[in-house]
Amino acid sequence: MKQTNCSFDDVNEQIRILQLIVHIPTCILGLILNVLAIRSFSIFLKKRRPYYASTCICMINLAVFHLLLVLSLPFKMFLSNNKLYHLPSFCTMIECLYFVSMYGSIYTNCLISLDRFLAIQYPLLSSYIRSPKKIAMTCCIIWVLVGTGTIPIYKFHEPEGEFRCFHNLSKSTWSAEVIFPLEVFGFLLPLVIVGFCSSKCIHILLGRRDYTQDWIQQKACIYTIAVNLAVFVVSFLPVHLGFFLQFLVRNDIIQECRAQQNISFFLQLSLCLSNTNCCLDVFYYYFIIKEFRMDIMAHQPSSSHLVLQDTMTTRTGGTRNCSDENDLSPEF
Repeated sequence: MKQTNCSFDDVNEQIRILQLIVHIPTCILGLILNVLAIRSFSIFLKKRRPYYASTCICMINLAVFHLLLVLSLPFKMFLSNNKLYHLPSFCTMIECLYFVSMYGSIYTNCLISLDRFLAIQYPLLSSYIRSPKKIAMTCCIIWVLVGTGTIPIYKFHEPEGEFRCFHNLSKSTWSAEVIFPLEVFGFLLPLVIVGFCSSKCIHILLGRRDYTQDWIQQKACIYTIAVNLAVFVVSFLPVHLGFFLQFLVRNDIIQECRAQQNISFFLQLSLCLSNTNCCLDVFYYYFIIKEFRMDIMAHQPSSSHLVLQDTMTTRTGGTRNCSDENDLSPEF
């Protein structure tokens, strides 16, 4: 039997306290770390090398989505814990920012994983496809897709009744026509792509262990891929499991009050913890930047090479033609 008098006041109060504990440091750290990430990748972007530029554009795009999340969190904390009667449009805007940042992060992670897989598995094909302009266009397409995907948010709430941001969503919001495409195209398909690409990349790199001279750099790449996959799964799997369980509740498939309260708590807890993704990705940024620096160091001439080059220049009287000088010009 459906229970109509099931109260969620205790659940909401527990989540309110948890949000204060989690979101305040998340906002501070997320703002600082993502601004620093944008600055760091912008510096590498100035190197004007296609390999760096493509990855940097993806990482900057990811950091911008994280900044959107950070900026929406203070408003989410306030609006979700207060009844609003005169600010429905502002509430809708914050909900849009929040979900744009979430699914923008998901699709950007998907793009990064696919881009890396092509670079490792099909380097010749990747050299043709993987250009900064094409990567930038793909990032723009992601913005258009997630922006279009927020259109149903304008129907999140009933025209009449109690209005609270991120609460009391309309019946149509939890319909199969909304939830199933959200689960499949918003998470399951990206999860399959990220999982497949990551596992294949790790398998390929491990297979090269006995045949490569730069195993340290290859190992750093494996750590980068593993961290990206772990953060992706931990951040977004519980949230979309919670969406599905709440779908069962709102469609009267799960009717027991205690189960409904537990599901409500689990969903809100998952959303709260998934927001820390904007800070957890700092480990991903760290390994990417470390990869770049190791690659730059690997391509810089050693001191012995410079001594040899200086000796040869001295022996030949220091004469070089223009083509030789161009050949010996620094890469950066």
